[in-house]
Amino acid sequence: MNVFFSALGAALAESIISFSGAALIIFGEEKMKRLAHFTVSFAVGALLGVSLFELIPEALASSGKTFESLAIFIFGGIFLFFVLEKFFIWYHHHGEESEVSSYTRLILWGDFLHNTIDGVIIGLAFLTDVRLGFLTTAAIIFHEIPQEISDFGVLIHGGLDKKKALLYNFLISLSTIFGVLLTFALGDLLRPFLPYALLVAAGNFIYIAVADLMPELHESSSFRHGISQIAFIILGAILVIVPGFFFE
Repeated sequence: MNVFFSALGAALAESIISFSGAALIIFGEEKMKRLAHFTVSFAVGALLGVSLFELIPEALASSGKTFESLAIFIFGGIFLFFVLEKFFIWYHHHGEESEVSSYTRLILWGDFLHNTIDGVIIGLAFLTDVRLGFLTTAAIIFHEIPQEISDFGVLIHGGLDKKKALLYNFLISLSTIFGVLLTFALGDLLRPFLPYALLVAAGNFIYIAVADLMPELHESSSFRHGISQIAFIILGAILVIVPGFFFE
């Protein structure tokens, strides 16, 4: 039961991150754009660290199988989320061509699905190990901060006022809790598939870090900025890897 409430609390914390969009109102768009690069850098390190040093080793250890026999699930995770993202890009573009309100609804539905998947990943991690659950949640949160700020800007552009954009963003983010509840409700059925689900989740994190976040870091050509990005990537990975060594 404690594991369940820990997972629920982690999901709630991830949902509260939806209010990070308010930072655009408080600090202004330019300041948040500069800060977002460092948050993205940290998220890259945390996502890769959780995937390569936590999720994949845990899946291998619990399944008792070799990496070669399970690598297909990592590939499947990367490919699956590429297809899902491509699907939403197609529909987002379609929404832009037709009417703004349709585009806004598509953004919200896309966020609902994305946050539900995040909730499932958090639930799976907690079902495996509480420490892994918290590390996974931390990696997701640092990835979500720049995304929620971006989504808030898109909703404003789509015709919503600031209060409605914050409210809708928060309500949609509660689907993370739905994902956790769904995972725990199906816990007994999911347990035999946990190692494979963790590998798919690892593929998801690797895809987000390499395909979505890293290209953003190349937008700045400043040497000083580049060094800062490298430092934050390393810091994000270290904060995931080091606790793993001490709390095995």
